[in-house]
Amino acid sequence: MKDNKDIVALYEEVAQITSKMLHAAHRHDWDRLTELEAGCANCIERLKGCAAEETLSAEARQQKIALLKIILANDRQIRQLTEPWMQRVSELLGTTSLECKLARTYGNSPQ
Repeated sequence: MKDNKDIVALYEEVAQITSKMLHAAHRHDWDRLTELEAGCANCIERLKGCAAEETLSAEARQQKIALLKIILANDRQIRQLTEPWMQRVSELLGTTSLECKLARTYGNSPQ
């Protein structure tokens, strides 16, 4: 069973990781962002395992709320930075898929 300090420490870890993710997104370092995202997902899974176990003290609850605000702000900024990139990737994949379909359809036909 986790105590208040352990739970708050996990939220602090998520906040730190999302801050690093934001810096990676600013630098367009998508590989690093992906690595950090995996670490963040791991922390969130650990949080899910202990979230219902413990009733937080008023102080710990306030710390958790402050950390959640940081995490959500980081997430919002990361999304703003990554969505245009994801759109370009999606467009490129769509174009590549269309080119492959055209090549399969017309590439082998006699001229």
